[in-house]
Amino acid sequence: MMLQNLLKSLALSIGIGSFIYLLNGVFGPLNEIQPEEIISVWIASALIGVASTLYYTKISELLVTVIQFGVGITAFTAVALLNGWITIDPSDIFFYAGAIFVIMLIIFFAFYLLSLLDSRKINEKLKEK
Repeated sequence: MMLQNLLKSLALSIGIGSFIYLLNGVFGPLNEIQPEEIISVWIASALIGVASTLYYTKISELLVTVIQFGVGITAFTAVALLNGWITIDPSDIFFYAGAIFVIMLIIFFAFYLLSLLDSRKINEKLKEK
């Protein structure tokens, strides 16, 4: 069961990371898409997916969320530095890390709202019985 959860989390996180990377390619400053950049985004996204599997353990949700955000911000900031998207200047790093935090927060709230809607549907079905 844990392997199944891991594979689902990996696929979902890599899919989201790839989509955001492509949006950046369309609307952002990327001039051309490099295979090395794609692979680095996949790796960073996969790390978030691995951290996401902690939700299926007995660790508190708050701690897992903090770990997930920490892993995501660290991984994507490292990717940005390695790919030359940002410089080693602290203001660039903090701005980029902040942008990653906001993106992750939006994704987190989207998934929270989806799970809230699913819970309501399930509760309505249970009340019908």
